[in-house]
Amino acid sequence: MSSAEHGWELLVEISEQDGLVIALVDPYEAETNAWEESDTPVDVARLAGSENLDEATLTHMGFVTRPKWVNWVAPLQSSEEEYLSALSGTERRNIRLGRRFIQEEKLRVDVRVGITEPLIDEFLVLYDAQVAGMPRGKNIAREWRARLLAASSEYACVGVYSGAAMVAGSLWWIRHEESLLQLRFSAASANARLSRVMRATYVKAFQFAREAGLTFASLGNDPSLFGHIVQPGLFNFKSRLGFTVIPSQVFGPNLAGEFADRFLRLRSLSDPSLVVTWGRHRGASPSWPAVTAGPGHDLILLSGTPDMELGSTYRTDGFRESRLLTVPE
Repeated sequence: MSSAEHGWELLVEISEQDGLVIALVDPYEAETNAWEESDTPVDVARLAGSENLDEATLTHMGFVTRPKWVNWVAPLQSSEEEYLSALSGTERRNIRLGRRFIQEEKLRVDVRVGITEPLIDEFLVLYDAQVAGMPRGKNIAREWRARLLAASSEYACVGVYSGAAMVAGSLWWIRHEESLLQLRFSAASANARLSRVMRATYVKAFQFAREAGLTFASLGNDPSLFGHIVQPGLFNFKSRLGFTVIPSQVFGPNLAGEFADRFLRLRSLSDPSLVVTWGRHRGASPSWPAVTAGPGHDLILLSGTPDMELGSTYRTDGFRESRLLTVPE
């Protein structure tokens, strides 16, 4: 019997975030699948107040819990050779190809500590163009311009130049207290991206970090859902460079919090999509750098087809476990 037949109405809050239709529900609405009575087809049901429920209850209700943000980290190792030796042969080859392109095209790689107005504006030309080509790109670097300049001495830029023009660049936050070099923003021309230049520049940044006495590198924060704002390709790129995820909340309360989601269909998500779930970190208070000891998160692959071979497409050895969840398209 529907809610209308009972003489009352469920007022489920429906919102749209970059094409993804989300129904915010309470536990009763979740148990009764209240979103099914909405005139708007819902992609994700999101449970409010999930922090107050245990994992077993949420799993029974069909919800997946995940941190809002994850951060990609890796130890720098004592040398470049040691770092590279842990990567796959394919990834080492990609880095060599990027370096060869830089050499053959007579490009110049500069590392500069401190961000100036001309430098940030030069970088933003690249970043603007890159974001413009993304289906759901957000120009966060331009929003951060004033903030970056205000903390200029805390940042380094690795730039690749063809003559006087920057063709690839990355901005890195030097975090001495955490002994960490963290990527803030990166961008490259289409040709530089295709030629694997960014991999070579990241390795250059890692060497700068070692020489500065830092212990870890970070490839920055991402939403824990890959397939909406950020895509599975980014997951592959970062994981293949030897980076694993930790909860971003270890670096500040502004990055804390969780989502408890029930994925109903993939209409506005890529197929497959990837979800980094809490794993052993839910309800814990992980600290830096202890949080980097061993895999902590789990990984869910969302797909419209029950293809068990999908797991081999993604590097999952940085996770406790991974599994496939079939979702209607």
